[in-house]
Parts: sequence; C-alpha cells; structure tokens
Amino acid sequence: MNSPMVEIKVAGTNLILEGKDINLVEMGRDDVTVFCTHGKVMLWFGRQVSESMIRQVIFGISNVDSSVVHEQEVICDFKTISDYESMGYTLISYSKTKGGYRAIFNLPFSKKFALDHFIGSIVAQLKEKDVKKTMHWDGSSESIVQIYNELKKLDGWGMKRIEYKEV
Repeated sequence: MNSPMVEIKVAGTNLILEGKDINLVEMGRDDVTVFCTHGKVMLWFGRQVSESMIRQVIFGISNVDSSVVHEQEVICDFKTISDYESMGYTLISYSKTKGGYRAIFNLPFSKKFALDHFIGSIVAQLKEKDVKKTMHWDGSSESIVQIYNELKKLDGWGMKRIEYKEV
C-alpha cells in the first residue's frame, strides 16, 4: 500500500516522498539517534548526552504520539512492584524468581510522571555505558515525519538515513 505524498524539509530543502513507503528513518545528532519504523521507535543515547536532551527527545516523541509504549523488565522485591505502578508504569506480568520477582511493565508515553522516572533511569544507566531503548507503536510514514519535524527543532538535529520498502 502506497502512502500519500509526504514532504520532509531537510537542510532547507523539501524532500518529497510521493508514493514511497518508508521502511526506516534514522535521525539525530552525534550523541543521540532515533530510528523509526512503522512498529518501533529505537533510541540510542551516547554517554555525553545531556539530561535536557534526553528529556526533549522523550517528551518530543510523546507529544507526537502518546500511545508509544516501552516494555521494561525489572527484578525487584514484591513491594517495589507497587512502587513502579504508583509511578505510572502498568504491570503486565510478574513471577517469583531468584533474587525476588521478575516484573514486566509497560511504560506508557501518555503518563508524564512515568516518563520523568524513565528519563532518570536512562541518566543513571549512562554513567556505565551508552543506552539503547526500544518502544512500540503503530506509526505511519506521516507520524515518522511528525517526529522528525518535532525533533528537528533541537540544536544540531538532522536526518541521517531514510530506507524505503522495496517493491
């Protein structure tokens, strides 16, 4: 199925995607990259990225599509499960395991309080290494363009790569 004409402004020029289905769009800067497909949004944060930039990227994506969800697995004690729920995470499943409970949560991008906690966890992880996160969504070519248009406002943001579906 071909998508309707989509216009992307890149470096002051218009890129027309008439009748082409986008497979992948990669955008960002040296310290952060966002990969968008129709089913996933993947984030890479380098160790030098600022907390402010992480916040702008996460909330920028949330502003475009608040139905985005990140699935997170946590090994914790039973009481901590309710702590995550009080922070806006949605419990999907849990089971007893060595070291406590294995809990799987969905972090909905519609809950700003949960996003604040998520950003804090990314900042903490960056002290050790680069961070990769995968979110799930039902994105279209148009919503990918909307994410690009939202994030291109950030300093140094640009388009890195576009892949089209093969016919």
